[in-house]
Amino acid sequence: MQTKRKNVIKKVTDVLMTVLLLCLMAYQVTGETLHEFGGIAMTILLIVHHILNFRWYKSLFKGKYNAYRVVTVAVNTLLLASIALTALCGMAMSAHAVPFLYGMFPVSFARRFHLAMSFWSFILMGLHLGLHIPAMTAGFKWNGKIKTAAAAIFAVVSGIGFRLFVKNGIPDYIFFRTPFAFFDYEKAAALVFLENLLILTAFAFLGASIASLIKAARAENGDKKTKTLFSVCLVLLSLLIGAALIICTGGKNEASPLWSDPTAQTQTDGSEAPGDTAATSADVKDRTDPSNAGDGFILLEGGAFMMGSPESENWRVNDETRHKVTVSSFYIDPYETTQKEYARITGANPGSFKGDGLPVEGVSWLDAILYANAKSADAGLTPCYTVGDDGVVWDRSANGYRLPTEAEWEYACRNGTETPFNTERSLDADDANFYGHYPYEIEENYFNDSVLEARPGVYRQTTVSVGSFYKSAWGLYDMHGNVNEWCWDYYGAYDESDTVDPTGAPSGTRHVYRGGGWNDFGKNMRSAYRAAGQSDMKAANLGIRLVRNAVALAGTVTAVEKFKTVPKGGKTLIVFFSRSGNTRGAAREIQKQTGADMFEITLVHPYSSNYNTVLMEAQEDQHKQARPEIKDMPASIDGYDTILLGYPNWWASIPMPIAMFLESYDFSGKTIVPFCSHGGGRFGQSLTAIAKLAPDAVIGEGLSIHYSGGSSLSDDVSAWLDTNGIKRK
Repeated sequence: MQTKRKNVIKKVTDVLMTVLLLCLMAYQVTGETLHEFGGIAMTILLIVHHILNFRWYKSLFKGKYNAYRVVTVAVNTLLLASIALTALCGMAMSAHAVPFLYGMFPVSFARRFHLAMSFWSFILMGLHLGLHIPAMTAGFKWNGKIKTAAAAIFAVVSGIGFRLFVKNGIPDYIFFRTPFAFFDYEKAAALVFLENLLILTAFAFLGASIASLIKAARAENGDKKTKTLFSVCLVLLSLLIGAALIICTGGKNEASPLWSDPTAQTQTDGSEAPGDTAATSADVKDRTDPSNAGDGFILLEGGAFMMGSPESENWRVNDETRHKVTVSSFYIDPYETTQKEYARITGANPGSFKGDGLPVEGVSWLDAILYANAKSADAGLTPCYTVGDDGVVWDRSANGYRLPTEAEWEYACRNGTETPFNTERSLDADDANFYGHYPYEIEENYFNDSVLEARPGVYRQTTVSVGSFYKSAWGLYDMHGNVNEWCWDYYGAYDESDTVDPTGAPSGTRHVYRGGGWNDFGKNMRSAYRAAGQSDMKAANLGIRLVRNAVALAGTVTAVEKFKTVPKGGKTLIVFFSRSGNTRGAAREIQKQTGADMFEITLVHPYSSNYNTVLMEAQEDQHKQARPEIKDMPASIDGYDTILLGYPNWWASIPMPIAMFLESYDFSGKTIVPFCSHGGGRFGQSLTAIAKLAPDAVIGEGLSIHYSGGSSLSDDVSAWLDTNGIKRK
């Protein structure tokens, strides 16, 4: 009687675990809170399940192992491991069920493993169920026709399940291609559960087929061949149906990382680009450069184009006013300046990533000016710039190397197009090196990326060899992505009356850089997007592409530089905005070390406590450039010389409450020193946003903090404070 009751409890537990697994896989239906508590329930049921099946563990080292036993033990062991890892990583990200365990592992690691292991658990659960189906159905008396018909029906159903497995991008998750799940929140709940059930059925069918094949292999010779052939045919039928459905329904667009162009280059090691995607400098020279400079630069014939973006362009910024501009002919390097060439000329290599073929980065605007002069002297050309205490004077008639003007850069990038990108379609991670998880327009389609022209892809988290991606129609590489590229111009509103070879605003405190980098989102790689920074700003995603005159231009232009001078001493105020607590933790560590006053930005109408909801609220506020009302704003910040400004990287920029704060005060003569918590994108374009909103402030050296900063936070903060000359207690 007791054994019978125990068996009933076992079956009830197994059914509950299967049902709960289907619920856990329907995150877009249950939501974050129920998902977390469901995960806790699943963990408890798993423990109960293994207590009830303790005899299985005792028998592991007894008896002989045949093929079926080996397979079942392997699947069960992997299933246990994957569910345990799913639970542990889920707890490390918990905001509701067990928030005290948040951060017990690095959250970026936990998110990626939780996502991958949850889908592995789902697959292995299907196989586990399937392996037991032959034994569970052994008591049924099937005649041959019914058995064949039932098997064929399940083969068809499983084919649909395998198709959904690919369509929903699950291979991307289980092979760690992306740390984020992309769910369709508009899909009906019943359809979500049905799709998950079909996928589970597909793997259960596969498990049952494996069990049947093993059984057939052990059968008497008379039945062995027939049973084996039957099982193999069913599996092949299921897989063929799935493949046919994928092809017929356009599966290529539904899981782009799996279906990427096999010729696309995704190098990350700094090695030479293989294949024919990148021509050598000699090839380019012979084909396009009629001069005798021997540098491989390409001649771009001058012409007129529409600079800026139309008002209809999604994610355009107000400083992209569209206007007609004419530029004279000029030569341009088809590649970004490499570390090898920069080191040859200057003897230095400031790059964060090392490799001769990688683009140089970590160079300031002034570094780029000095490099251009040195390269001119090395080639026997007349340097374009005179650098003095009062600034930089550009002799426009000189034939040496120089930075492109902003107009020249956009003219070269567009190569005759008027679309957001010079590909005339949205870029994906096979087209350019950028934060591939976030292609153009992902922000408003985060939970239903199937509508996007370019789907989420790989994020390489490093620069790659120049010329690793497609060549534009005008023979240029990496105009979108890899590293941003400095331009000559001061940042400011376009002068629409100066439309022939414009050189930018007559004065300013920031210089323009263009093109987007390896850690930028798709929206910030648009041909019209303008980034800006101080002349001494250095970043791991900011480099150089040089040009030189094809015809002599007239006159000189002066950039009267106000180089950064961070005031020593003075009173410091820590200002920060935090939602999850990562930035708040960093702010408290900074206050602990400095004793500075601190103000936490809180809102009159706070963002949602639900993570998914706040994702949408944040992007909507960015899209419309909202200015949320801040609670209890300081009456004045006049008594402070330095503002330590903290925020999370939201959608590759500052949260809009930070924009509201920056626009509420006069920062003239003050120093803003940013600190930013992030999940992998570092500062994104947040430094540009701050530079534009507070143009009269000096921007200090920023501190990027990966999630909560981990055990090194205290030391990182100390070093950052010392770098910026901020006094510690």
